[in-house]
Amino acid sequence: MTSHLLAWALAFMAVAAGPENAVISIPEGMATIGTDVADIDALKVHPLAKTRWYADEAPKRKVKVNAFRIDATEVTNARYKELVPDHKFPSNLADHPVVDVTWNEADSFCAKAGGRLPTVEEWERAARGDAGFVYPWGNGFDPSKAVFAGETGGDDKLKVGSYEKEQSGATLLGGTKPAGAKSGGKSPFGLSDMAGNAWEWVGGWYDEKKGLRLLKGGSWLTPAESLRSAARLGDAPGSRFNDYGFRCAYGESR
Repeated sequence: MTSHLLAWALAFMAVAAGPENAVISIPEGMATIGTDVADIDALKVHPLAKTRWYADEAPKRKVKVNAFRIDATEVTNARYKELVPDHKFPSNLADHPVVDVTWNEADSFCAKAGGRLPTVEEWERAARGDAGFVYPWGNGFDPSKAVFAGETGGDDKLKVGSYEKEQSGATLLGGTKPAGAKSGGKSPFGLSDMAGNAWEWVGGWYDEKKGLRLLKGGSWLTPAESLRSAARLGDAPGSRFNDYGFRCAYGESR
């Protein structure tokens, strides 16, 4: 069986058991990391997007990654509450990604769950597959495959004071959607919401000197530009926002 078929089979078995709490095995392989600056310019979707906003992705490179396991979906409110009993959320959002979580809290949860936050190399391998796709589903942008601001034409509303922050992503702009709701947007390994719904904290640093941790994947509040798997966001480990979530990885990192 080829490595590609093996990866597909492992992903199918994990998801077949149910998306909630499902874990997918990613075989050892090469991860495509980042984007060359020239390609960033060519891949822009929104006419007002500026290449310099995403220049920290460069250069595009290949990195070997050991086999590991990773959650098929972002950690949901219901799952988070299993290990953090005092977590509160609206009852209709049990199957939505948990948000308003800091890097420290995400790291602590994954440790309690017997895992850790994925490295950026693992995250991009899980999102982009062996082919190193631009988006989890392929190289072309498809607005129907992710939960993001532009999905409902909301790009022009993302201004300070334009929405009311409420718990767990319930906002005037629609907020999160159930984990895995966009089944057409799965990555080559079968992971859901690697683009959109909630930004995902990962292990490692965005800028260690400045004390900034790294988030990947874009969210329901971001424009299409942030849905590319190479896009990066840095923030302090104690920051919490209603579009910051995470998923866990398991096994030794490279």
